[in-house]
Amino acid sequence: MTDAGAVDFKGANSPADERARLLGQIADALSIPVSTFHGRDGAGATPGGPAASECAALLAAFARIEDPAHRKECLAIVERFAKR
Repeated sequence: MTDAGAVDFKGANSPADERARLLGQIADALSIPVSTFHGRDGAGATPGGPAASECAALLAAFARIEDPAHRKECLAIVERFAKR
């Protein structure tokens, strides 16, 4: 994937490689280990940190927001909560 969200098949070796790269980027952005996404029932999750299911739900909901202004507003809200 490119930063704009478009798929770039030239740089991807396989769908599994692309998935691993994307999970790594998400984990880095959330400051959690990639293993969080591979655990079951919270296994591998950082104590007190977000569960993989919470991360997935947040990303899925964000992806459904069609209006760029609303996405920006949503991101601002999440960032405000993160500073508390």
